[in-house]
Amino acid sequence: MLRDATEEYKDIIDKERPVHNGDDFEARHPKMSRENRAKIFAPFAALKGYEEAIDDTAITHTVN
Repeated sequence: MLRDATEEYKDIIDKERPVHNGDDFEARHPKMSRENRAKIFAPFAALKGYEEAIDDTAITHTVN
């Protein structure tokens, strides 16, 4: 039986983000700019050549 996610994470759901003021963690992992964080989650081409193959197929089917 599946449990409610709120119940499962009730001990951490309302916690604030940790603050690292000059500790070892902050030295190893400095805060990133919004632009650099966005690069991590930017879309990427998982299948090389996929878009070109789709475009070629579209051209073949619309020309004939």
